This record gives sequence, structure tokens and C-alpha cells, in this order.
Amino acid sequence: MLLEAGRRSGVHRSQLDRVPGLSVVGEEHVRIPTVTLLRVWDTISGAMTEVGGGARAMELWRPGRLGVWDYLFTAADTLHDALHAGARHFATIADPVDTLGVTRDGEGVTVTWHGPYQEHPSFPLIAEFVPAMLLGVAGSGAGRRFAPVRVRLPHRAPPRHGLLAEVYGTRRIEFEAGPPAVTFSEADAEAPFPRADPALAAILDEHARATVVTARPVLDWLGRFHLALEAAVGTGPPELADVARRLAMGPRTLQRRLRDEGTSWRDELERFRRQRVERLLRETSMTLETIAARTGYSDPRALRRAVHRWYGCGPAALRASSRAART
Repeated sequence: MLLEAGRRSGVHRSQLDRVPGLSVVGEEHVRIPTVTLLRVWDTISGAMTEVGGGARAMELWRPGRLGVWDYLFTAADTLHDALHAGARHFATIADPVDTLGVTRDGEGVTVTWHGPYQEHPSFPLIAEFVPAMLLGVAGSGAGRRFAPVRVRLPHRAPPRHGLLAEVYGTRRIEFEAGPPAVTFSEADAEAPFPRADPALAAILDEHARATVVTARPVLDWLGRFHLALEAAVGTGPPELADVARRLAMGPRTLQRRLRDEGTSWRDELERFRRQRVERLLRETSMTLETIAARTGYSDPRALRRAVHRWYGCGPAALRASSRAART
């Protein structure tokens, strides 16, 4: 979809052909590296901004283009159930560290995307795409278009955002309002879906799980570096020399390769730790001592300081917010 959206927006095929990691597009049971996907966004970002923003890519969506994830919505009993199924199996269409949170408040049901790419130059376009995707797939499951209570986006309002209002079905778009989110009314969240099928939903749930487990990762050099870093963290606080040895190169060569990729040892280590810590806090009941050991921190105090720096709150508050979201 993104490649097609880029070409339709005026990006020449030769520019897209230069993006590494795309040779397997169209193959079954493969996982495109996240770094490749981000480079695609980089390549098409200028053209997409000119034609109206990241939501434009969703105009090319048809049921089935996102694989089993689309049909999780079709078979669900209600939108509320569909959003929970979509959150549970978000890894079928996204980086495994991305998450969807589904929460309830006085206004309705809100689904929020949490991704680790906030500092990436193309993040505003990605953020615009996510609500369009959620609304499109939800509307397909319901058999009608939704008018959301509101849409929240993290960046400043672009000079022209009329297309966003058209795609989202509302002018209540709040900018500089935190992670991308869509709020549906309580009535919409609980209205029965016309093609609800509990038996099919159970089959799709298992198929979605198997899709992630059996997917073959297609790794570029940075992907191999991430695997080496993860293995090094498993033995204690990671050292650059240890990761370099696992990649059969010297420390200076490793630092030079990271610079060539537009990143650094410090940035990659920080990104890895943040993603791992958040996942373990949100998805497990491990003690802080165990999490610190599994993410390469010397003790729980160092872990607490890092969580405060990232999120402005402590590990207990982050864990509690995740539990509240699930209920």
C-alpha cells in the first residue's frame, strides 16, 4: 500500500527500488524489517505531504490487504470486541514492539497507538495513517462508516488538513495531543456487527497467533545487529566490544557501520532497553530486579531512573496504566 501510494503521489520507482530490504515484498510468511518500512516512509514523505498527508495511503486499502487482521474485525461481535482482537494481534501488521491500547471513559472507547518512532522524521505521517487505518477497518467490520467522537494526533496541525477531516469523518481533530488515538462513542462500540461469527472469530484468533509465530524475519545488517544486541543483553549489561565480536567485526568498525545507518551505539542501546522495559512492565508481573537484569541495568534504581526519564512516571505507574487499559 505504501509503495503504491508513493508511486501515485509522484515518487519515481527508481527511488523506491533503492530502499534495501524490499526484494521479498509479495512473498508469503515473511516479516519486512521495520527499518525498511521507515525508509519507505522517508522516501515517500515529501510527496505524501504534498497530496494531503499520511492518511492518503489508506485510500488504497480494500478488505484483505492487511491480511488476517482485517478479518478479525469482520467476525467480531461488536466494535469493542474487534478493537481488543486487533490490539491482541497487532503484531500481524506492525513491529512487535508497537501496541494498541483500548480504554473506556465517560465519552466512549478510545484506541491508542504506542510506537517507538516518535523521533523519526516521518512520524507525523505515520501518526496520520494509523487513525485512518483503524477507522477504515472498523467501518468495514460494521458495514458502515463511523463518525468518531474525536481523533488525537501528536504533531502540530499542518497548513492544510481538510483531507484528514474528510478521511476521519470528523473535524474534531486534536493536534499536539499525545499518541495517535481514535475515540468511538459508547453506542458505536457496543452496536452488534452484522457479520459476527464467534466460531470464525476463534479460528481467526488462532490463525493470527500462528501468523506471527511462523513469520520468517528478513534481516538487513541493522536487524542482525539488533539480534546480537539482544543476545548480549541476555548475559548482563551489554558491552560494545561483545556485540562487535558477535558480528565478527571490531568495535570501531561497528561504530562506523552504525553511523552509516544514521544511528549510534548509545541510541540503539537506549531504544532497545526502552522497548524491552515497556513490554515487560506492561505484559508481565516480573519484579523490577528481574526486569533490570533482563534489560542490562545494574540494579532497580537505574531502571527506575530510566523509566522516569522516558515516561515522566515510575515503573509502578506505567504498569498500573497498562492494567487499567486492559480492563
